[in-house]
Amino acid sequence: MNEIEGMAEDFKQSRVIYFTTFSDREEISRPMTNFNENPYKMMWFPTYRETRKVKDIEKNPRVLLTFPSSKKKEYYEIEGKAKFETEEIAAQKWRWWYLYWHPGQRNRFWFPGETHYSNRVIINVYPQSARIVRKSE
Repeated sequence: MNEIEGMAEDFKQSRVIYFTTFSDREEISRPMTNFNENPYKMMWFPTYRETRKVKDIEKNPRVLLTFPSSKKKEYYEIEGKAKFETEEIAAQKWRWWYLYWHPGQRNRFWFPGETHYSNRVIINVYPQSARIVRKSE
């Protein structure tokens, strides 16, 4: 994948990005917290197994990540292929994610649902192409 000037820096600043999946009838975009630093390497996103995005990816692994450029009237799109992480790795990453969103739990020695992670999923996105989109006036 060719690098686009400024994309890596803008990606690092985007703590929320739009994650789009494709079903038979429509494309569905939703905001996702971005824990990733490099838009050119595999990226990961925690979610629950029962979500619409997981069902969409099971049928069609194509996803689109969208985030703003630091320049006015521009944004980036990264198209990639999504795969689910192993349950063991998902459990490790979910523990970290839980602490990120619930910092008050740091002083505890247990976490809710620590022994049962089957409803938790990590979506890995492998980027295939990227582009900058310029909005016309």
